[in-house]
Amino acid sequence: MIKLSEKDIGNLIEVTKKKGNQDVVYKGYLIEFTDSFLKLKLFDIGYNIGINIDSLTTIARLDEKIVLGKPPSLDIKSNPSLPTITYIGTGGTIGTHVDYVTGGVYMCRTPQEILATTPELANIVNIKKIESPIIKPSEDLGFLDWKIISEKVYDSLVDDSINGIIITHGTDFLAYTGTALSFMIENVNKPVLLVGAQRSPDRASFDGALNLICAAQFVKEKIPGVFLVMHGSINDDYCYVLNATKAKKFHTSRRDTFQPVNDVPIARVYSDGKIEYIKNKELLQMLPKNKPILKNEISDKVGILKVYPDSDPSIIDWYIEKKYKGLIIEGTGLGHVPTKYDRDKNCFLEKSWIPFLKKANDNGIILIMCSQSIFGRVNNLVYANLRFASEAGVEYLDQHDMLPETAYIKLSIALSRFSEKDDILNYMKSNVSGEISNKETPESFNFVF
Repeated sequence: MIKLSEKDIGNLIEVTKKKGNQDVVYKGYLIEFTDSFLKLKLFDIGYNIGINIDSLTTIARLDEKIVLGKPPSLDIKSNPSLPTITYIGTGGTIGTHVDYVTGGVYMCRTPQEILATTPELANIVNIKKIESPIIKPSEDLGFLDWKIISEKVYDSLVDDSINGIIITHGTDFLAYTGTALSFMIENVNKPVLLVGAQRSPDRASFDGALNLICAAQFVKEKIPGVFLVMHGSINDDYCYVLNATKAKKFHTSRRDTFQPVNDVPIARVYSDGKIEYIKNKELLQMLPKNKPILKNEISDKVGILKVYPDSDPSIIDWYIEKKYKGLIIEGTGLGHVPTKYDRDKNCFLEKSWIPFLKKANDNGIILIMCSQSIFGRVNNLVYANLRFASEAGVEYLDQHDMLPETAYIKLSIALSRFSEKDDILNYMKSNVSGEISNKETPESFNFVF
């Protein structure tokens, strides 16, 4: 048996242990060792394993070595014959790397190291600019980060040498950032494509590579707008291009977690460049008449309140005290809140939301109703209880079908731009970036389920 030393860290070794009458062989990269124990990064599946060493254990050194903890980096070469893009890296699982000591993953990859996971990009797009203004897990991103990202995107939208922008990002707030960009930049004239990953690059099931390839393939289509490009199925066969304001993360770990809500995908994109349009390509290709405009001011005084059984509406007093300007109410069904109205006594009982909503409205808080049902539209005219909420000041915006997350971002933008309530509500009712469907169609629900 060889004698291990510090020079063997990262070396591929083969460990043979006796278990009964059989030899069990472990092959992996050496992470750490003592006289009686060693830890390997298994060669075939990438997981860490600890092995006790005894007198019957044999160790053989193989002719391969890696630098632990250091991912490869891609040397970007210019190829002006291909569509030219700006790449913006912001963090997320797609930018993680395995910690060989703990076995966990952490956010450390530079943009060049992320791109090294997908060297095929060099044959699809010409990466002219690389930006990395923020490296954070997406759940830590907020208004200030969106302003920074929007400025980087805007710079490339007005740069005539750039054909598209690809942004890598964590999946948790992927749709939030896409939605924020959709409202912060008017007249988007190029494809702005947000890409994430549900699995880290050290895993065989890493999905970020296909997502990046499909995003790069879609750049050449010259479809203006802000879109998410993520797996369309659990297999590595195609990705969906989704309107950012209509996309939602449906599953914690599936690779096809993002699906459209009250909408259908723009297209299916395959790694070889094949594209199957689901929406009308000619309508999608229509460019805005005016140049892009950056309007990225945003109010941080908007909250989201979720209705649930026996919920205590006095929490609304906290928002009044903290001088919030807007609240998104996630009501049930068509937009219900617990009304608890006693018809005999003509009064609202304890834990009725109606008096608290009226108080919030009287204090200048704009109240927007959305549904936690996900699919479908709100409607304040069907039941009497819905009319109580309307009379208390809750806005149903002509029976819209916006996602609560989208309405949250849009109201935050509206409050920063307008001072008059009528102007704010008119903006909220307007279909600015495909966030409100003209009508409900069965295929939008059937497409997902």
